[in-house]
Amino acid sequence: MKKTILCLSLVVLVSTCFVTTVMAVPPRITDVRGGLGVSATVVNAQGHDWEIILKGPFVVLGSTTVGTITSKSETIHTSTVPPAIGMGPIKIIIRINRVILPDIVLMGPAMMLGPFVIVLPPL
Repeated sequence: MKKTILCLSLVVLVSTCFVTTVMAVPPRITDVRGGLGVSATVVNAQGHDWEIILKGPFVVLGSTTVGTITSKSETIHTSTVPPAIGMGPIKIIIRINRVILPDIVLMGPAMMLGPFVIVLPPL
C-alpha cells in the first residue's frame, strides 16, 4: 500500500512539473507590421510551424506563406520574391501551429495596394 501511494505521489509530482514547464511561457505574436508584405515578431515558439494568410477578394498572388520558427524570438514575414499582390481590404491571419495544444492565432484587418500592405488597428 505504501509503495502504491509513493508511486502515485511521484507520478503526480512529475506530471505537475511537466505541465508547469509547458504552460510557463506561452508563445506570443507581437509587432505586426505592413510595408512590402506583412511581418510579425514571434516570441517563445521555437520549433513550431507558422503560417501567414492574406485573405481577401482581390488577393491574386502569395496569399499563404509558411515556415518553421528556429529561434526563441524570430521575425516572420510573407515572401518578397514573388511578393503577395492584391487590392483592397484584406484580413491578415497569423497562426503558430502547435502539435498538442491549441494554435495561437492573431487576426486583423488591413488594406492592400499591389505588394504593399497597410495594417489597420486593432492588430
